[in-house]
Amino acid sequence: MTDSTLYRYGRPAVVVFVLSMAVLSAVSGYARLETQGIAALGDVAVNAYIALIVVWGAAVEGFDTDRFRTALYAGFVLWGVVDVAVGAVTPFSVVFLVAGTALLARTGHRRTRD
Repeated sequence: MTDSTLYRYGRPAVVVFVLSMAVLSAVSGYARLETQGIAALGDVAVNAYIALIVVWGAAVEGFDTDRFRTALYAGFVLWGVVDVAVGAVTPFSVVFLVAGTALLARTGHRRTRD
């Protein structure tokens, strides 16, 4: 098998990008807590959860496993739930809630079928 440039540098580039986005998410979460206080705690916690799941997927698990997908879809559902709970419902939060729930159901159905 030939060693292509994409094969050699593609995965490390994705990992560096994912880690930089996770650091950015952590810094912005800290800034939101500083400015908005405890009111932003739920949203910051969900963003940190999603960032950690994506870092875990990039560094350890891989993006194409059922465990990663289930954890990520649960993060989408949590994101929608937090927005609904604090009264900040947007079209994106409804999409995350509905689509995350549907994707979780699909993954569960596929797992029980196999």
